[in-house]
Amino acid sequence: MSALALIGSLLCAEPATAQQQINYSPEYDAAFKAMLSDPGNLDKTFAFAGEAIKAGDLEGAVAALERMLFINPNLPRIQLELGALYFRLGSYEAARAYFLTVKDDPNAPAEVKTKVDSFLAEIDNRQKRHKWSGSVFAGVRWQSNANTASADGVVSVQGVASTLDSQFTQKKDWNAFAAVSAKHTYQMDQALPDTWDTSITTFGSRQAAQKTVDVSLGEITTGPSLKIFPGNDYDLTFRPYGLITYVAIDDVRDFFSPGAGASLTATLNPLTLAELTTEWRDKRYRNSFKSPSKSDRDGLERALRARIVRVISEDLSINLGGSLTKQETQADAQGSFEYSWSFGAAWNFDSPIDKTMPRWTLIGSVTRAFTPYETQDATIDPNITRFDKDWRFSVTQAIPINKDWTVIAMAARTIRSSSLPNYQYTNNAMTLGVSYRF
Repeated sequence: MSALALIGSLLCAEPATAQQQINYSPEYDAAFKAMLSDPGNLDKTFAFAGEAIKAGDLEGAVAALERMLFINPNLPRIQLELGALYFRLGSYEAARAYFLTVKDDPNAPAEVKTKVDSFLAEIDNRQKRHKWSGSVFAGVRWQSNANTASADGVVSVQGVASTLDSQFTQKKDWNAFAAVSAKHTYQMDQALPDTWDTSITTFGSRQAAQKTVDVSLGEITTGPSLKIFPGNDYDLTFRPYGLITYVAIDDVRDFFSPGAGASLTATLNPLTLAELTTEWRDKRYRNSFKSPSKSDRDGLERALRARIVRVISEDLSINLGGSLTKQETQADAQGSFEYSWSFGAAWNFDSPIDKTMPRWTLIGSVTRAFTPYETQDATIDPNITRFDKDWRFSVTQAIPINKDWTVIAMAARTIRSSSLPNYQYTNNAMTLGVSYRF
């Protein structure tokens, strides 16, 4: 393994965590024994460093390479290796010291100095106290039931079955949409991992025909991300935050919602992440000529969500989630309590078009949700309380063009059954768009 090949996978890697897993192998053991039997042999020491990096033993690789420099200090490629390893470990100042030593060496090869410049630029970027990142996703979407209406138009009105006019039944439609997400991260203390994170999300869709379901949305969340007992085995992060949400339907405000939340994220082991989030939103609806009683839905929404993500292999990861959502409203008939579970999987595979391109990702998910309402709505049926049951399926194919641009195609299906015919519907959707990350 060449020196440049050894650090090739380290430039864009995230810093290693305290619980970095070491996968010992027969090759690792053999290289270690060979190095111990002949400690002055630089080739054997370098071979062990390569096996240590492959096994995830970055500290062992650092010790081996530093021993090589002790024997022969004039090895710019090894200094580059050490800089890359310290970079991977998150020790940026130690990494910078090695990189600057290489850069100042007149005998260092040109390709080595080029690598050094890339590392130094990335260190400067990671040590900035203010950082911006985000994405733009835009495209088109087709739905078989854009207005989420009954297919046959049969509904209940004060307990009596009625048939709607055809203009109020299920309608197919296309829309164009765009979503923009931006995140600002402020490093509160460069000596600590704590940050203050602010996220801004906007979304808008415009229908070809069903203008009454045009959507505009904006949301801001802000709050600190605090490491609890930094360096512990579980890598705990606690994040309290405030939020404001604004939603408009058909260019008229649907609701405005100030709120707050808190999340606790734990890396249980190198392959498993768990997250628990609680959230409160004070939803304030606006009455309109078309919806004069929308304020009946005013009230506090409380949610509790949990998820766990498990990496099965380099190619496959799965996630399992669940949520509880209590919606309190001015009118009891609008109040509800939703509970749901979801399962998803992501599979990474080589591009079938060109294996030198970034790997593709196929994502599948299924959600089952149950939503019982508090009491009967006399305008719909005075004897039956609404109880909705949803199945939600989606399959997403992500096709990265490069590190910034990705083509995304998605198919989704929602099936809602309900104790009241007014709320039963099925909707199929197809989405095609392009995402850009910055």
